[in-house]
Amino acid sequence: MRPDRHGRTLTALGILFALLAVHPATTRAEDAKSPTKGPLAATLEVLGFFIYEGDPLRVRVTVLNTGEQPYDNTGAINLLSGLKVSSATGTKIAVKGKPDADMKRQPAVIAPGGFFGVDSDITALMPDISKPGTYTITWESGGLTAPAVTMKVLPKFDPQANYIAVIETDYGYLEFDLKTKEAPLHVKNFYDLSLQGVYDNTVIHQIMKGVELRGGDLSASGWPVYAVSPEIVPELKHKRGTLSSMKMAPGQDNGSQFVMTLAPLAQYDGALSIFGELRKGDDVLTAIENIPTTGQREQLPYFRPLKPVVLRSVTVKKAAAEGSQR
Repeated sequence: MRPDRHGRTLTALGILFALLAVHPATTRAEDAKSPTKGPLAATLEVLGFFIYEGDPLRVRVTVLNTGEQPYDNTGAINLLSGLKVSSATGTKIAVKGKPDADMKRQPAVIAPGGFFGVDSDITALMPDISKPGTYTITWESGGLTAPAVTMKVLPKFDPQANYIAVIETDYGYLEFDLKTKEAPLHVKNFYDLSLQGVYDNTVIHQIMKGVELRGGDLSASGWPVYAVSPEIVPELKHKRGTLSSMKMAPGQDNGSQFVMTLAPLAQYDGALSIFGELRKGDDVLTAIENIPTTGQREQLPYFRPLKPVVLRSVTVKKAAAEGSQR
């Protein structure tokens, strides 16, 4: 196991599934323009869940012969020119570079089960895709099409900046000062997740009055479980409104699940990584704390709120931008 650039620890298999989002598409044999009428399939992939502004955005297009006969590819397929990108508002991203079609280096014949493709940084073709936003990428060429894939481009995280987290709940807003200096991996991880909208419309899944709230369980959404290296600062203590990471295993913090303490908890000091402190919204914290729960049971769910507590949105922003949220 090893950490990725976001401080997460993933197995080799986990890295494979976390990095590749594959979208297959096929064309009918009669559309393939081949003497053998062999069917082709195309895949469109983007690497990663997101990138930061200015980073490469790598796209991979692969064409596979799924038939039982060789496929005549002397006509070749223009792979990169088939890419189209639009913003969340529907604006088409202009192509400002000339795509390297690479058609002369394609195989003239694709054997059964054979494939070829291209892996390219498309920011060279479409510089505007480097700007923060959500983009939809499609591909179509030579009678083949691929379903759309989505990529988010996030503003770069500044490890020297102070950040605050604004959590909108059914009961109002909770605001936290984040501990960038003391827990940079956790703050950056929370920043990444929030800007991707991962926490939006999730719930507080556990309420222990006078003790803690727990949230950030993404298992229902299919989000991969990953770890962040612990960041324990002895000087930081748990008190009412402390935001900490859940422990996943010895030497590993859960990448998404968090704890909001409702009182000083000495047993968590030195055990859980603190990455935030409540700055506004104690009345909201109290309202959530007083929601009735299932109570302690011999089996799950423990202390599940009887009324769902929804996190409508979670936003992390630089402290200098305070006041721009609402």
